[in-house]
Amino acid sequence: MSANRLSDYMAASEQARRTILRSCKFRPRARVIQHSEAKESIAAFLSSEIDAETLETRAEIMRSGLRATDFENEVAENNADYIDRFREQQLQLPGGAQEVKKAGRMTSLDLDGFTLSFSPDLLLKRVNRRNVPKIGVAFFRYSRNKPLADEVACWQGAISMGYLTTKLHQGTGDVDMDSERALCVAFDVWTGRTHEAPSNAVYRFKEVRAVCAGIAERWDQIQPPPGAVF
Repeated sequence: MSANRLSDYMAASEQARRTILRSCKFRPRARVIQHSEAKESIAAFLSSEIDAETLETRAEIMRSGLRATDFENEVAENNADYIDRFREQQLQLPGGAQEVKKAGRMTSLDLDGFTLSFSPDLLLKRVNRRNVPKIGVAFFRYSRNKPLADEVACWQGAISMGYLTTKLHQGTGDVDMDSERALCVAFDVWTGRTHEAPSNAVYRFKEVRAVCAGIAERWDQIQPPPGAVF
């Protein structure tokens, strides 16, 4: 399960949790609109790989280009809307971030038999006043006409901090510095709001571990949706 889906799961009702687990185990055949192009472009802009004019041009190309299918045109249109919304809101990086890089897929984390996939959009680093390097990650979250719920954002930040801390302690080389709460953020692209990890992130990640262990124990018993065709 991805970090985004897990944060949704942690904030969800029991009924919604059942739906999330089913959708993760039994992937629907219907194609789902993804925003990978928009997220990559915004990450490139925030990490200073491209300028504002190039970002705008990318959105225009997405919107005006002709593609093979109506679905591909719809995906491109949605990605262009995503970039336009970002440009309108003028999303701001955390003030303490001194180094910003595009991230991407990092190694998964095993949580008592549960596999957490972790693909942040940005890596954020800084050196604090004591000359200690710190690291964090940013996830872009976007839902048209719907602000990111505070509770989902809190779980997202806690999962980010927990992942980075656990990987550091494992000594695998994936993470080589301590995480910092202010650098573990969820960007709500729709509202332009930046949510940093909560003050009780350590406690929350312990809850995440316990919940993940429970999911792993009952994974094989999760039934497909009624009427599902395989």
